[in-house]
Amino acid sequence: MLLAAACKVDTTVTVTMHDDGSGVVSVTAVLDPDAVKAVESGGGKLEDRVRLGDLAKAGWTVQPWARATDGSAQITLTKPFASPEQATAILKEINGTAGPLRDVAVSRDAGTFSTSYSTTGTIDLKDLQTGLTSDPGVVGSLLAQSVDAGAVDKSLLADLRDSFGLTVKVVLPGGTTVVKGTSGRVTPVDASTSVLDTTRVILVTVAVVLVLLAIAVLLWPGRRRRRRAAPADRGRRGVTRGDGATSPGTPPASRAR
Repeated sequence: MLLAAACKVDTTVTVTMHDDGSGVVSVTAVLDPDAVKAVESGGGKLEDRVRLGDLAKAGWTVQPWARATDGSAQITLTKPFASPEQATAILKEINGTAGPLRDVAVSRDAGTFSTSYSTTGTIDLKDLQTGLTSDPGVVGSLLAQSVDAGAVDKSLLADLRDSFGLTVKVVLPGGTTVVKGTSGRVTPVDASTSVLDTTRVILVTVAVVLVLLAIAVLLWPGRRRRRRAAPADRGRRGVTRGDGATSPGTPPASRAR
């Protein structure tokens, strides 16, 4: 935020989620030429002035600064997640207590035949804060140099509204949503998709067809007639005499007599 004063810093937060709910959160910050000059004033280098060691320790992958021919520079940070709940926690981590991402939540809901994915929240550039006074380390350093942290914070706020840009990009199975924050306003983020599980639908359809075929075979008219006729046929069977001829069957009582 300090670097953004009187310069331009555009940041894009991207949430990419796969079918199983895993994915990656990435943050890309682009500093315009004036911002790069502000960082490197006094002979310092961008790579040394912007300290990112804590991010690496927290599980982020920090790509090297990429410089453009116009003097601007870009850096990208990425952190993977194994579930939507972890993605939500990562977004809270990068936002802190004073960041512009408010109530952002990532979810995945698996249904019988389809799976729904969503990312919701808001981009709040109306009440943008520097976060300076909420950082004890920064406040302590300024006080040690007899600098009023509150006064510095107040003087930065006016410039930040025009110099800081934030875009949220949500890549879900089945679609991509891009929401760009508007200076001085609260912009909703509502990205959702629903993906049909065609494999499960096909398996269920095949199972239903097989059940219907089985019922049809059991209730087939010809099969039912054959089953009813079988006992009567056995009762009409003849009895073979000693001469090889066959005579009609006789009830057991008659033969005993």
